[in-house]
Amino acid sequence: MATEQYDVVVAGAGGMGSAALYHLARRGVRVCAVERFGIAHDRGSSHGDTRIIRKAYMEHPDYVPLLHRAYALWEELEAEAAAELFARVGLLVAGDPDSEAMRGQAACYQAHDLPHEQLDAAALAVLSLPAAWRGFYDPLGGFLRVEDCVRRHVALAQKHGAKLYTGEVVLSWQREGEGVVVETTRRRLLTARLVLATGAWAVPELGRLGVAACVVRKVQLWYQGRGVEQYARGAFPCFFIADGERYFYGFPAEEPWGLKLAEHNVSHDPVADPLQLNRALTDGDQTPVRDFLARFFPALQPALSKYAVCMYSLTPDKHFVLDVHPECPAVVLGAGFSGHGFKFAPVVGEILADLALEGATQHPIEFLRLSRFAQRRS
Repeated sequence: MATEQYDVVVAGAGGMGSAALYHLARRGVRVCAVERFGIAHDRGSSHGDTRIIRKAYMEHPDYVPLLHRAYALWEELEAEAAAELFARVGLLVAGDPDSEAMRGQAACYQAHDLPHEQLDAAALAVLSLPAAWRGFYDPLGGFLRVEDCVRRHVALAQKHGAKLYTGEVVLSWQREGEGVVVETTRRRLLTARLVLATGAWAVPELGRLGVAACVVRKVQLWYQGRGVEQYARGAFPCFFIADGERYFYGFPAEEPWGLKLAEHNVSHDPVADPLQLNRALTDGDQTPVRDFLARFFPALQPALSKYAVCMYSLTPDKHFVLDVHPECPAVVLGAGFSGHGFKFAPVVGEILADLALEGATQHPIEFLRLSRFAQRRS
């Protein structure tokens, strides 16, 4: 088995790993990534054409400074790509004003000076919403073309000298002196630092560190059908609708697949082994989404045109883990992105590069450190 030496090895080249690879390579670091599948594959969490991006963050206002940087980095990446990566189509957030999501959105607008418009149900006539519901229109919202984003990060990393090993599995890693030895199915890698960005495959390591994370199956659905033109790009934005404590999100209709949407927060389909994820469409996958469409999108007669199955890696508080490994300072963790991480990919890549090279970052990530779980157990 060949032995190679690097300054940094990145395990995983999905949304976060590809961004970390790019930021390390552009700093002149001798770096490689080991990816179990291929680039922009459909086996993990960073696929399905699109992901929503937004600055007003109902989950926690402390994400907003990270989003400011993420937006700047996406714009830089898009300029280098000379192709659309970030579609600035706006975002509608609507629901009962007393729901957790709407209260979180209002709190974020109170904490941060972000442009937005408040709407009532009458102003949202294209949707059939209860009269008491309210909405926010976020002009900074839109969507990212996820596979293209991953490909672009990887291509630019390689342009800066990064090595890439695809179709190769990380079998183990262990501390050796001040560095790490990484064993893969094809080679032995000696490295000063290791970045773990393996998505659902990082959950066992979180568990070993006392974080009760889990993996759940999530289904994305696309619909064509009569009336879909009313929800087409240019006439309709991205949307996030809080139906009580059940949340649905979606994207304006585009050819060839139409309107895309999915249920967000309900996590009733645990995945014991990511390699054994059920990728078939089950009888119950469409039921909540079609019920949602019947209630709120009455002009659409939906006809399924496509589906994709992905995974959320959920931490107990649904916030990320970004930190140096507490048992091995040569290892950096980027994990537990809980179904809302992709929009942060470039700034997460920058943070992981900082932690790998300096052991610290200037970005405000204290609320995302591993120590928060220890504090709750004490």
